[in-house]
Amino acid sequence: MGEGVRVVVVVMLFHLSHQKLPSHVGLNGLEDSPLTEVRAVEGGRVLLPCNMEPPLANDSTHLVLFYHGDVGTPIYSLDSRSVSLEQASHWADDDLGGRAYMRLEKSLRGLLLEEVQLKDEGEYRCRVDFLESPTRNLRVRLQVIVPPRTLAITTDHFREPSVKGLAGPFPEGAEVTLSCQVIGGHPRPQVAWWHEGSLLDDVSEVMTGQVTRNALSLPPLTRSDLNKTLTCQAANSDLTIPLSEAVTIDMKYPPTSVRLVAGSEGQVTLTEGVGRALTCEGRGARPPARLQWWKNGSPLGHTTMVEIEGEVSRSTLTLTPDSGDNGSLLTCRGFSPGLPDLVLENSTKITVLYKPQLVLQLDPHLDLEDVEEGDDVIFRCLVSANPAVTGVQWAHNGVPLQNNLTQGVHVSYDTLVLQGVTRAFTGTYTCAAANPEGARTSDALQIAVKFPPTCAEGQQTVYGAARHEQLHVPCHVQSYPEPISFRWAVNTSTGVVDVALNLSSSSGNKSTVRYTPQTHHDFGHLLCWAQNDIGSQQDPCVFHVIPAAKPESVTECRAERNATMPATYVVMTCLPGWDGGLNQTFTLEVRQAAKEEVLEAFRHAPDPLFIITGLKVGVEYLLTVTAANSRGSSPPLTITYTASAASADKVVSPHAHNALLSITPFLVLLVGVLVAVSACVGVGVILAKRQRRRKSGAKILYAGPLKDGQENHDVHTIVCVNRECEKEELMKNSVCGGTVGSFYVNPSTLLNNSGVAALETDVLLRERSAPLASVDSLGRCSTPSSICTNTSKTTSSRSSRASSSTVALNPDYLAKDPDFLVKTPEYLVAKDPDFFAKNPEYFVVKNPDYLMTKSPEYLLAKSPEYLVAKSPEYLVAKSPEYLAREDRFHEVSVGPVVHMHKESSV
Repeated sequence: MGEGVRVVVVVMLFHLSHQKLPSHVGLNGLEDSPLTEVRAVEGGRVLLPCNMEPPLANDSTHLVLFYHGDVGTPIYSLDSRSVSLEQASHWADDDLGGRAYMRLEKSLRGLLLEEVQLKDEGEYRCRVDFLESPTRNLRVRLQVIVPPRTLAITTDHFREPSVKGLAGPFPEGAEVTLSCQVIGGHPRPQVAWWHEGSLLDDVSEVMTGQVTRNALSLPPLTRSDLNKTLTCQAANSDLTIPLSEAVTIDMKYPPTSVRLVAGSEGQVTLTEGVGRALTCEGRGARPPARLQWWKNGSPLGHTTMVEIEGEVSRSTLTLTPDSGDNGSLLTCRGFSPGLPDLVLENSTKITVLYKPQLVLQLDPHLDLEDVEEGDDVIFRCLVSANPAVTGVQWAHNGVPLQNNLTQGVHVSYDTLVLQGVTRAFTGTYTCAAANPEGARTSDALQIAVKFPPTCAEGQQTVYGAARHEQLHVPCHVQSYPEPISFRWAVNTSTGVVDVALNLSSSSGNKSTVRYTPQTHHDFGHLLCWAQNDIGSQQDPCVFHVIPAAKPESVTECRAERNATMPATYVVMTCLPGWDGGLNQTFTLEVRQAAKEEVLEAFRHAPDPLFIITGLKVGVEYLLTVTAANSRGSSPPLTITYTASAASADKVVSPHAHNALLSITPFLVLLVGVLVAVSACVGVGVILAKRQRRRKSGAKILYAGPLKDGQENHDVHTIVCVNRECEKEELMKNSVCGGTVGSFYVNPSTLLNNSGVAALETDVLLRERSAPLASVDSLGRCSTPSSICTNTSKTTSSRSSRASSSTVALNPDYLAKDPDFLVKTPEYLVAKDPDFFAKNPEYFVVKNPDYLMTKSPEYLLAKSPEYLVAKSPEYLVAKSPEYLAREDRFHEVSVGPVVHMHKESSV
């Protein structure tokens, strides 16, 4: 038998009778001859057995013939009639070609067919003729096995022609049919489905032509069917290996659960503007669940972080909420990518804590641009907050209304009602609220209350002029909106006459008229009316035009010094007389009683108030004050003053006790304060002017720093209502924060008697920490300890428009160079030995080396680190306790000398 070919021969051995058959037995008797069945695989080899052994011992085989089917001619013959079997001649039909050969081995005698073909199948007859014995006929039935050619598995769920290895994925619950189709095979193969050695189905539904098909219908799939392996096997003989194909069931199914890890209790609390990570977890989906975030039914486009572990998916969303998210519904949806319609979701309510949000609204029936006096204005504050607020605060121009309720203002929780508004209600309005998350204030709404023009306060109402002298009289009104026209008239002894329009000019709330009295009848009253869109001015502004004259003399002059002022200082004040209808100024001349020449003079002072410095103790001085206007000068008033070493001095003019004049509203006044050792340096004098009117109460206003955004008033205002209060405030030593005995002027302020230069020097002496003074439009000083004095000096006169005047005697203290005292401290010590003790800080800044030679004790107290560099031995000797306190210095002894070294970090 050839290599690779398996030949299985099944031989049915029958007991052959050795009886010689009659010679007349023909073909009709072959049906009773013995039958042997053999099988062979197509392409293989097979032995068709034939018993050639003679039945008798002395007999011999003469002829062997093989027939196939019903053909009467042999297909193969063996002729041994004249020779032995081994030497017999062989003959084969052409159809067999070289594929047949007679084998003569005693155990394997018969016809051997090679390369078996399907046509070789059928019944064969072997005829053996003996010399003496009857002919023997044997039958052999050959079955040729043709294995099936192909096997393919298909499914009704997919359009693919066949399934290879993996079937699916099928959804959970699907009813799947797997068809196993086999082509070819002889005899027809048996097609069967198996699962792990168990037969599932071996009944083929289709057997046509070359096709044999077995369809396996599976029950509805469950998750347990995942990865189940099914095998289709086709076999038609035990001579061949069955043809088979295995498929594995793949499945897809939705998640079993979707859960918000934070907020699983149905609510999550967040804080406005604070990001928080929220995690959604989906389990049991194949493929792993895809998770999506939704808010109030709309998908969120936020970037999320996704993790997958087996059939568990996690999505983390970082949510930074705003107030609008409060009460929103946050949903996490999960689904398998293969089953987008099978969705599980889990939702939670978002609670957002946020600071109040306020919207200030005006009554919709009111127009902000059309609010007039007498209207009612209603504001509503719309508040949104979580947690809720307990109340709303209302403010007008930044001032809480709850603390400043006025008539016509009514406040409720969220409503502000202004009844019968006046121009005082003009400004910005806000509402504010707070909760545990914080506080907020609404945007401001501004109302400008419209009102007809009225005459502005504080105007000059009396004008003096000569005949044929032209006056320019301004008329200021208050109105909103601005006036659209002005009307002028003059009321004289001859009646009221309108002034021609070409004699006046207007701009904004001001109109100026040019008026020239020609005769004595033209002196009288100028009347001014304005008109705007709201209406006309009811009461006119009245200006008195009187004949001009020289001013009257000043009265009630006083020269005073309190206990805290140096003996060389004195403050002189007077009451101004009538100004003659024109602007007046004042002149002070200082003389020694024993001499005629003028020592110092200050001219054109706006008020009769002077600070005189540099007086000599025990010397009698004449202090003369004169008023002047464009018409001339008043009679002078002179008082005498002698500086004494007593604690206080006071000199009153001889007319003071007869004066019945009282002081009317005066300009704001800040008088020079002479600075203490460690506090203020220099003279701070602030005066602001109020116009005085005769026979009215006096009022002097001392103003401190202005509050931001406010004008015309101050929280530090001190109001004096009598002459003694004025003097007391004028000479107080506490304005700069000093103590008793500290009223001292740094002589450096007297370098050139110029307030600006002196101020700059003094500011440097205050360790560069205090800003220079500034004066507002009302003449007030914006810094309590600053100096508002602005004077200038020549040898013969002074002029100033400030509210106070300083007259300095003893010009020996003056120098051209402002830093003169810094460069030559000996000059200062020689002139004023007490200066060094009173103001050593000056030298700490400007000349510490000089101070080291004069007062190392002071440096020890104020600046021991300076001594470390300049004189460590002194520091060690004087203050070892300082070294113990300061770990920045270390003591290193080198011989008898102790040196101090400062760490590099200092």
